[in-house]
Amino acid sequence: MTDEELIQLAMRYFTVLDDRDSDALANILAEDCVLRIETHDITHHGRAAIRSLFAARWEVSPDMMVKARHHDFTHSPSASCGRIASQFTVTYSGPAAPEPKSNANVFSMRDGKITGISVYMAGANSIKS
Repeated sequence: MTDEELIQLAMRYFTVLDDRDSDALANILAEDCVLRIETHDITHHGRAAIRSLFAARWEVSPDMMVKARHHDFTHSPSASCGRIASQFTVTYSGPAAPEPKSNANVFSMRDGKITGISVYMAGANSIKS
C-alpha cells in the first residue's frame, strides 16, 4: 500500500466510527485484526469481536447516546512498513459527554485491510467492552 492508501484507509476507519456503522467497520478489518487499547491494557482479537464491541457500544437509547467525532488529524504513514500513526482530537456530544481528548492510533495494514490497531487515549477508556 502507498502512503496515500494508508491515509485513506485510516480515514475510512475514523469515518465509520463517527457514523457508528459496525458493518462498514467489519469490511475494512482483516479477519485476524487485533485491537489493543494500549493505555488500558485491553485487547480484542478478530474482526467479529471488534465489530461486536463497537456494535454493542452504539446500541443505546437516543437519550443516553454519546457521539464521537474524530478531527484535526496528523498522519505519519510508512508504506514500506505497512503502518501509519494517526494523531487526532476526538470531541464528544450528548448527555454527560466527556471533554475532548487528544489521542493517537497506530495501524498496521495489508492488502487494503486493517490488521492491527494500537490505541493510545488520554484519560478514561472510552471504548468500553
